[in-house]
Amino acid sequence: MNNIFKILTALQVIFVLILSGCTQDVGVNTTIEEVIVPNNVVVEYIVQPVKPASLDVLAILDTSCSMSDNYDELSVGLEILKGDILNLTDDFNISFINSSLTGDYFVGPYDDSSDAIDLLLAPYILSRDASEFAFQSLYEFSLTPEAGIALRPNADKLFIFISDEEEQSPISVEIFKQWLDSYNEKIQHDVVAISITENSTCTHVDRDVGRRYNDLSNYYGKNYIDICSDWTDSLANSSFLVNLKKYINLQYTPVEESIVVAVDGEENELWYYLPETNTVYFDFEVKEGTIITVGYNTQ
Repeated sequence: MNNIFKILTALQVIFVLILSGCTQDVGVNTTIEEVIVPNNVVVEYIVQPVKPASLDVLAILDTSCSMSDNYDELSVGLEILKGDILNLTDDFNISFINSSLTGDYFVGPYDDSSDAIDLLLAPYILSRDASEFAFQSLYEFSLTPEAGIALRPNADKLFIFISDEEEQSPISVEIFKQWLDSYNEKIQHDVVAISITENSTCTHVDRDVGRRYNDLSNYYGKNYIDICSDWTDSLANSSFLVNLKKYINLQYTPVEESIVVAVDGEENELWYYLPETNTVYFDFEVKEGTIITVGYNTQ
């Protein structure tokens, strides 16, 4: 165990140098990584997010006919989210694009001076979608002049995907996630997906389940939100704005007695391990910006 702690301490220095250097690439999602070192020791770590000084929110909205009865709920959810954001910063934008990037594909940005009615009307200004290419649309939007005001280079980002059909871009989820990380290099970012889930109360066919949205959400430590649920509060509660990671799902099966947990390089014994979920849970207070490392021997 002492050897594992020495490895944790050494890697902690490396992590700090990487995260503070000019090549920093920290997603606002809570980062979960793994490092395998000699002697069957695995080290996994989490970089807890920090409150944004500035934030840009972009909703990528399916505007097909079947979605029109969801616009009001979206507006209410964003108004709640706006209140949460104001507890963190008054430097924020909220914008919308449709998921085909056709016609009037962009509206915004809205900020602290905007009224609730602005957010209420915004989705209705967007042109109707003929397709649900949300991933492709966000990528193509990043290349437009409007992206310069909706997605400011130095502002943290929250991307919200809303659709009652499966995402249909020719881009794989893995490639899209890699692009998101690259596009948001040196800033924090997070994703929330609202779509039809496998257990949705919506009347739907299997092909409409947003599995690709869920796969993207999984990269950010969460699941998609059912569009047929009351998701107005879930929209805010699902983002990095209010959530810090209280556990880490291990990638490998550990020798339980070998597990060592450290917070910013200092060993912490306030945790427990559940083998049935292969997860280490933190009983200590998690704080913004801390690096939590978990080292263990593999079986």
